[in-house]
Amino acid sequence: MTSPRIMLVAGEASGDLHAADLAREIKLRLPGAECFGLGGDRMQAAGVEIVQDLVSLAVIGVAEALKKLGSYLRALRCARDLLRRRRPQVLVLVDFPDLNLRIAAAARDLGVPVVYYISPQIWAWRPRRIELMKRLVSHMVVILPFEEDLYRRAGIPVTYVGHPLLDVVKPEVPVASAKASLLAGSPGPLVALMPGSRVQELDLLLPLLCRTGQRVRARLPRARFFIPLARTLSRQRVESILAAEKFSAEIVNEHPYASRAAADVTLVASGTATLETAILGVPMLIVYRMHWFSYALARLFVKLPYFGLANLVAGKKVAPEFLQGGATPERLARATLELLGRPELGEVQVRAWAGVRERLGGSGAAGRAAAAVLSHVAR
Repeated sequence: MTSPRIMLVAGEASGDLHAADLAREIKLRLPGAECFGLGGDRMQAAGVEIVQDLVSLAVIGVAEALKKLGSYLRALRCARDLLRRRRPQVLVLVDFPDLNLRIAAAARDLGVPVVYYISPQIWAWRPRRIELMKRLVSHMVVILPFEEDLYRRAGIPVTYVGHPLLDVVKPEVPVASAKASLLAGSPGPLVALMPGSRVQELDLLLPLLCRTGQRVRARLPRARFFIPLARTLSRQRVESILAAEKFSAEIVNEHPYASRAAADVTLVASGTATLETAILGVPMLIVYRMHWFSYALARLFVKLPYFGLANLVAGKKVAPEFLQGGATPERLARATLELLGRPELGEVQVRAWAGVRERLGGSGAAGRAAAAVLSHVAR
C-alpha cells in the first residue's frame, strides 16, 4: 500500500506554527504519511515538504494585498499543480482564506476532501463566505468556542478542538530569571514592545512604539524596553528603525515566552499576539495601524465590538485598544504610565486573562485536529 498523501497549506507565521504542530501529530499517528504543501520553515522542520514559501506573502488589508497579487497568483498555480500531480487523500487548509478558498475550489473539482483548520474570521467580516465554505469544505476544525455553533447552524461538519496556543505559549525558563536578565540591575518597570510579525506592521508600528517609549522613559527613566523578535522579521531592520528613532530597546531572540511573561506591560499589535499575551497573563495595550484605504474598508465591513482577539474571546474590552488615528504616542504613553502606576488596573486584566485561558479549552488541540484529518484519510 502506498503512503497516504496529505497536502497542507498555511500562510503567515501563526498558520505556519499551527500547521507544523498538526503535521507532527499526524506523523505520530501515521508515521508513513507523506506530508507536502505550501507554508514556511516551521512546517518544513516538522517534516512537511515545502514546495513554495507562503509565509513571506502575509499582509494585512486590501491595499497591501494588491501589491503582492502576482505572488499570490503564482502560489495558487503551484497549489493547483500539486493537487493535480500528487492527488492527496486530503487537503488541509490553515486560515489564510483569500488564497485557501481558491485552492479549496480546485480540490473540490478534483474530488479531494478539504479539512479547514483554523477558521477564517467570517464572524468578523464577509459572513456570506460561509455559503461558499459549505460548498467547498468537507470538515471545519475550529479553535474558538463560539465558532462551533456558527458552522453547525450552517450545516457544515465541524469539530471544536480548543486553541493550539495553549500547548505552545509556555515560558521556556523561569520567568523570574528572564526578568532579572532583562532588567540587568534596573528596578524597572519592564515594558515589551510587539509591533507584529509582518514587515508592513513593523514599519508602521515600531516607530510609533519607539516614540511612545521615549515619552514613558521621560517620566520613568529607569524603565527598560525590549522587543521579542518575530521569526519572520529581520533583526537588522528592527535595529535600523531603532537607530532612526534614536530609541534603545533590547532585541530578544531567546526564550521569547518567558521574556514576554516577565513584562509588567506589553504594547502589542492586534492579532494572535494579543491572545498569546493573555495566555501568559500580562497586562497589555492593543495597538494597530494599517493603510488608510484598508482601514476604511475594515470600518465599513467589520462588525465587531472589539478589534483585539483577546478582547473578543473575553467578551469585553479588557485591554484598551488604540487604532489608526487614535494610536498616538501621547495617548499610548499616558495609558502605559497609568497601567504602570496603578497596579490594580493590571490585576483586573490578569484576572480576565485567566478566564480567557479557560474559554480556550484544554491542551492537545493539534492532536484532536490530527484525528479529524486522518478520519478523512481512513475513508
